[in-house]
Amino acid sequence: MENRVVSEAEAMQAAFAHYQAGRLAEAGVLFDRVLEANPARVGALLMRGLIHTEADPPDPAAAEALFHRCLAVSPGNFLALNHLGQLHQGRDENLTAVGLFERSVAGNPAFAPAWNNLGVSLHRLGRRGAALDAFDRALAADANLVMVHGNRGHVLADLGRWDESIAAFRQALAGQPEAAELWRSLATACHRKGAEAEAEEACRQALALDPGDIESHVELASILERAGRVDEARASFAEAARLTGVVVAPCTGGPPQARVLIVYAQGGGNVPTKYLFDRQRFETISVHLPPPGHGAGLDEVLAGLPPYDIVFSAVGEGGGDDPFVRQAAELVAKVKVPVLNRPDLIPATTRDRLPAMLAGIPRLVVPAVRRLVRGDLERLAADLPPGGDRPVLIRPVGSHGGHDLARLDGAADLARYLEATPQPEFYVSEFFDYRSRDGRYRKYRFLFVEGVPYSYHLAIHDHWLIHYFRADMAHEAWMKREEEAFLANYPAVFSGPLAAAVQAAGRRLGLDYGGMDCALTTDGRVLVFEANACMLLHLQDSPEEFPYKHRYVPRIVDAVSTMVLGRLAGRGVARG
Repeated sequence: MENRVVSEAEAMQAAFAHYQAGRLAEAGVLFDRVLEANPARVGALLMRGLIHTEADPPDPAAAEALFHRCLAVSPGNFLALNHLGQLHQGRDENLTAVGLFERSVAGNPAFAPAWNNLGVSLHRLGRRGAALDAFDRALAADANLVMVHGNRGHVLADLGRWDESIAAFRQALAGQPEAAELWRSLATACHRKGAEAEAEEACRQALALDPGDIESHVELASILERAGRVDEARASFAEAARLTGVVVAPCTGGPPQARVLIVYAQGGGNVPTKYLFDRQRFETISVHLPPPGHGAGLDEVLAGLPPYDIVFSAVGEGGGDDPFVRQAAELVAKVKVPVLNRPDLIPATTRDRLPAMLAGIPRLVVPAVRRLVRGDLERLAADLPPGGDRPVLIRPVGSHGGHDLARLDGAADLARYLEATPQPEFYVSEFFDYRSRDGRYRKYRFLFVEGVPYSYHLAIHDHWLIHYFRADMAHEAWMKREEEAFLANYPAVFSGPLAAAVQAAGRRLGLDYGGMDCALTTDGRVLVFEANACMLLHLQDSPEEFPYKHRYVPRIVDAVSTMVLGRLAGRGVARG
């Protein structure tokens, strides 16, 4: 039979058919033949690049070269711009990705996937308002693009707009009812809102779809704990500990200089350690303590560990009656290696005990904090005149990130708060107005390594309830310049006796690693919000958007490395 010459159009059609059937290798061969005959065939360039991104293993460099070839032929090709943006997004180069996605939607405003991708990168850069706008544009272009609803839900959750976040996650689940991660996200949003029954239902749905999801077990335990169902909560924490097991993160730089055992409590209240130990220098071995009466005993936990050189206790919160603090203290008493952040130091750092610890430091003020059960709050109402002359702050014991933190200006505020917040115990403290002279609020974070302070970040906002994720630091160049100046030379901001006050606080805290959130009052004092071990250090900010953080934050990691090696120096390595 005579071989028939296949036309370029027929080859493209056959290649598309292979691609749609998942036969990527066969599709790639045919697209390559088309490009041999016609190197400027835009469709073949796009599809061959896309196949490189979807192959196993993917070849992003080859894909990027093909997308650039496509743009050389068709400079405004919105598909090539979108695909190229996704490659940069995958490398966490979100500033570059945003520029490419913006060019893509400029070329075709009706292309919903590019709007969605733009929103994802804007969210990663901290531009939450712009991200929401991009997601709204995506839905206007294609209301059936299900993933957009979930992405909107995460941004709205970051903004604390829980009702809208819940609605967005429910819309996403209408199109993806088998997505366990979306059910867990819905559970978290309901939990933060205080809708405990809905939160538990969503969390159990997540676990029905993915029984091995550790985060869902922890979320369920937190929900049950908030509802006062302590035994059920501990059982969920124990299951999370069983599923987690012992996690070893190998050293990426060759033989490790030390092996660090990190001991965590279940649930919240742990020191965030993901970026704390240099992966190029250390191997980390992570273990979560089982709740007392559930799971393995401490001797069994220790017997199941690989060798380690030093222990870091990440149990960072809890009073003297906290079961995880007690367990961590019992565990470290059994080891024969150095211990960092000894658990017995943690109870003195709770919000109600911290004022006594830091008392007497010149130019430093820590508002008195009372720990009250619900019944005691009736007496608090008498201290709240309706005019708001003496406002107080209230939050549940154990809450973090500003969740359920409120300012009370009168007895009516307290009644509404207690109706919406079911926890049994609360911290109550005097509210200090810490606005700067320009009318904005500034919250500074220091991290302490062996008592030495390192400036870590500055958040600027027009509302008193300020956290870094709520501040629009990525969007305002002047804010970033001010933060950079603080990181580069904090004594220029905390001048003279104010720097001395920060240094004294670090020494008093007594932790090997910890931190302090504070502000500067207009009368020249350091106002302390909290100081404890549970201070987050990370390097997730885009190096394009925040280059100065990638210059200054690593010095804190270096200080931790020096501390670890210093504790081991001269004593040999007595492995646990």
